[in-house]
Amino acid sequence: MAFIETRFPTDISRGATGGPGFTTDVITVNSGFEQRNANWQDARCAFDVSHGVKSQAKLNILIAFFRVMKGRANGFRFRDESDYTASGSEGIFAAIDATHFQMTKRYTTAGNNHDREITKPVTGTVAVTGGTVASIDYTTGIVTMTTGTPTSWTGEFDVPCRFDIDQMKASIDFYQTYSWGGIPVVEIRV
Repeated sequence: MAFIETRFPTDISRGATGGPGFTTDVITVNSGFEQRNANWQDARCAFDVSHGVKSQAKLNILIAFFRVMKGRANGFRFRDESDYTASGSEGIFAAIDATHFQMTKRYTTAGNNHDREITKPVTGTVAVTGGTVASIDYTTGIVTMTTGTPTSWTGEFDVPCRFDIDQMKASIDFYQTYSWGGIPVVEIRV
């Protein structure tokens, strides 16, 4: 369906469990050696935000958000508290053509790099170094240049996500104590 350019409530998402995941097929032969096949080039994040619903006020916010998103139907922005900024040499660009560049975050370990496409930068937080910026599309992460080539960027970004459930299962546990067990949120490719 659609992607709604609004962020999941951060006072509920803060403290979510989860993070990036991959899917890999592993075949072990009789000698004990393995053959591994990475099915995805890029990670897909998954989170559980059920811990964040303890009060009627937060439950009301989440019910409204869930209804507007129509369960799994619509995507939304999600702040991964463990990884939402790029600084220093992490913020780089991938050239699309001579004037358009995709924001990317580079992860480096032991001389090996992994580049992650950033498609949901946060408005008002991005600073670009190099060249003259004509515009930043905060819905795609594409930077348009008037002159020159961008060399780096710093700022914040969100993860495009959706609920991974269509059925709400909220409960009143005790007097003025509420919960909604198992609220999975998964990254979507946009």
